[in-house]
Amino acid sequence: MPKNLNSDITKLITKYLSIREHSKLELKNKLSQKGHDLDNIRDCIDEFSSKDIQSDIRFTEEFIRSKLKKNKGPRLISSELVLRGITDSIINKKISEISYQEWCKVAFLALKKKLNGSSISIEDKDKIYSFLISRGFEHKMIKYAIDEQKDEC
Repeated sequence: MPKNLNSDITKLITKYLSIREHSKLELKNKLSQKGHDLDNIRDCIDEFSSKDIQSDIRFTEEFIRSKLKKNKGPRLISSELVLRGITDSIINKKISEISYQEWCKVAFLALKKKLNGSSISIEDKDKIYSFLISRGFEHKMIKYAIDEQKDEC
């Protein structure tokens, strides 16, 4: 019976990973919700990981790329990765691979998009700061975005 159970777990992991990259924690949570034994889940996930079929590093890279496209900042991305079970060392390494200038550019794009579709004006700094802080940007990045937006106006 455990062999069939592991076979079921293996099939599910394969299915999930064929759709998109998943962190180990995401896989563990999905499989445990289906009622599978945690020890069997860990064994199967570890096997996929050892064969580099599942990778928290690849998951992190893909996750960061998708969040950058949605104009999210490093703080928000980091906190979301922590919730998905990614280690601080992987998060810090992958976040730091993106230049400070790139983060500033993303903050500017988020602000530009917000101002074009909103009644908020560039003079309403409190609302702009709140918006960009909620998007996960640091104060220096926000200042850069506001300065760039003023220059563009």
